[in-house]
Amino acid sequence: MRFIYKIVREIPAIILLVFFTASVMRADYDSIEIVHHLGNKIPLNLEFTNSDGNKVLLKDLVNKPTVLDFCYYNCAGICTPLMLEVSDVIGKVKYNPGKDYNIISISIDQNETSKMAADKKRAMTGMAERKVPDSAWVFLTGDSTNIYKLTDAAGFRFKRSHGGFLHKGVLIVLDKSGKIVQYLDPGYEKTGDFQILPSNFELAIQKASKGEVTSTIEKVLQTCYSFIPKGNDLLVLMLVLASGLISVAVVFVVIKKANLKT
Repeated sequence: MRFIYKIVREIPAIILLVFFTASVMRADYDSIEIVHHLGNKIPLNLEFTNSDGNKVLLKDLVNKPTVLDFCYYNCAGICTPLMLEVSDVIGKVKYNPGKDYNIISISIDQNETSKMAADKKRAMTGMAERKVPDSAWVFLTGDSTNIYKLTDAAGFRFKRSHGGFLHKGVLIVLDKSGKIVQYLDPGYEKTGDFQILPSNFELAIQKASKGEVTSTIEKVLQTCYSFIPKGNDLLVLMLVLASGLISVAVVFVVIKKANLKT
């Protein structure tokens, strides 16, 4: 029974470790909270590189209601599902891309290339049920200075984490002057897919065409790489993690003791 006593003696340390880990995760989560800058204008004089490798200014792209999507093309988390939902909703709304609105996807990773942007553009526009003109949905890359200038102005916060980026999924709707008129937060399904209601998307474009600032439609944000429950759910998560660690430790010691006997 001595080995059981040793494990029980370590339980407080295990629980402390779990609480510490959870607090770090919560701090990461809070550090990427979207800051709404409704009514503010993004800097349109910033230069980026499009999927053809050409330098472009935002002011030449934002000439009508525009949906801004911050992502990175090599993302293993929510970026691609969100873009897939955008390509899907394009075919479900009454407004036409390129005519009534534009979409701009911008990589937050300064190391990504125009070729990566081109590959992603080809894949995403190819999934749409409606023809997407080349200029209607542009995929951009840029240097860190311009990326941070734009994300700061838009209130989009992110941080590097485990070789990728920790960030939330949101669409930022602009009017033709670059004014932020709405943050469109897509719903997130348990299946791992986003859901953008066509009616919400249409309303966002309609309001942007008039320059009307609108509060967020849905307050459901999903985060790349982590899900942090709140309140009692967070306590439950920590207790589950603690019990899991204890169980693993017990099994490990039992197996080790059995091996020593043999």
